[in-house]
Amino acid sequence: MKINFNPAYILLTCGLFLIASDAFSNENLVNDTIPRPSKKPSSEGYWGGLSLNLVSMAQFQGDLEDYDASFGAPDHLGMELDDISESWRVELNPFEHRQRFIGEYIAFTTGLGFDWWHVGIDDEHLLYFSEDEERVMSTFIGSDSLAISKNHLDAVYFRLPLLVSLRTSRKGDQGMHVEAGLVGGYRIWSQYKTKYKHGGIQIEQTVDAFLINPFQLHARFAVGFGNVSLLTEVSLLPFFEEIRSPEVHSLSLGLQFAFNGKQN
Repeated sequence: MKINFNPAYILLTCGLFLIASDAFSNENLVNDTIPRPSKKPSSEGYWGGLSLNLVSMAQFQGDLEDYDASFGAPDHLGMELDDISESWRVELNPFEHRQRFIGEYIAFTTGLGFDWWHVGIDDEHLLYFSEDEERVMSTFIGSDSLAISKNHLDAVYFRLPLLVSLRTSRKGDQGMHVEAGLVGGYRIWSQYKTKYKHGGIQIEQTVDAFLINPFQLHARFAVGFGNVSLLTEVSLLPFFEEIRSPEVHSLSLGLQFAFNGKQN
């Protein structure tokens, strides 16, 4: 086959190739300069953040039609619920998703978080679990018998919320807001720790996985302005994993500080 090396033919071919290449480049340049719609930022709620809370207890027995309730823990357990330095709750929620329902004003919130409960016991009671009664009991210790320096319960939960979120502003860090719903949790660590002197000897004891309920189901309500909320949670499940009447349920009241930032 004879190949045609005619210079005019070669120049024409090269010219057509250059024109096509230039047109393709210009088309890409135009496409690159066309402004594309920006992605809508995620909606900011009030679960994500940090809360500091006072801790208390209540006792419930019966059912919804016939029940009895009293504020406080059983006296014989010696829980120090009136001292925030002894009994407190800290909540850290690093992950949040707020699904818009009606604009930014009504939405559903979920996420992930961690909940740490620290409950102090006074220096005259040592807790134990009674196998016979299947409940948490205490041994009364006279203040002259032992010098107790540490005596407290701790539990950490991994949690997931299902909340209805309402607010008056399109921006998360402005305006009034309300969030309410349920929070479920699973205990990932717990212990009962005591430290005392007996006969001049320092004794420290730690009971891992003390019988604090491994599951958590709380009713949650928060109301506030901007990134700060007044927060309360009431446990719908008993605090201890035991058979007891009345049942001991946990309560908390504190301040929630949301991670919301400025949005354009």
